[in-house]
Amino acid sequence: LTFIIIMAVKYLTLCSAVLFFALLLCSYVSAHSATLQVEPKTEECFFEIVNAGSEVELVYQVIRGGLLDIEVRVFDPVGNTLFSGLHFETKMKGRQGFVAHQNGAYKFCFNNEMSRFTAKVVSFAINVGGAQGSSKSEPMKAEHLTPMENSVSKVDRVLQTCIAEQKRIRIREQTHRDTAEDTNGRIVWWSIAETIALLTMSIGQIWYLRRWFNVKTRV
Repeated sequence: LTFIIIMAVKYLTLCSAVLFFALLLCSYVSAHSATLQVEPKTEECFFEIVNAGSEVELVYQVIRGGLLDIEVRVFDPVGNTLFSGLHFETKMKGRQGFVAHQNGAYKFCFNNEMSRFTAKVVSFAINVGGAQGSSKSEPMKAEHLTPMENSVSKVDRVLQTCIAEQKRIRIREQTHRDTAEDTNGRIVWWSIAETIALLTMSIGQIWYLRRWFNVKTRV
């Protein structure tokens, strides 16, 4: 009987730990992602409600369009610019992070006004983590966390980093696949044009040479 009670207690403890782990993962990080097409001479903006002290990370990548460039801007709730820069896929890594200094709606914009005719397809994700050293109700210090909670927080941060990296790699693979398919299409059409040109030249040469041997005689 004592053995059964001990096993039941261990089972309940394990279930509580798993439930706590799941709840903490759900509450610690919120992430929103989307893929959109930014038309030329336009700007697309999105808002995210963030609590003060929260870690915010914007992960973005230009999938298709022009030189795979886009201007990225991030604003705080009062309109101050936190980040502004022209992103080139071959020169920069599409990742910007900061710690929110106040509560409110943070603005994330993708600007394509520098392009006259080319639209840009952009995929992005906004990851909002838990507050650094604070919670929603009261400040949380290191001694308030149990070793298990600390471990869960570390695991969660690593998992979110892995998810963001996997998404970036998938988008990059899609970009390279689109480039390869576009290059393959151009090669096919160029080969067809070369074949038509060679046939035309061959027929023209045959016709021109036969004219030299067609000697008209007078009777």
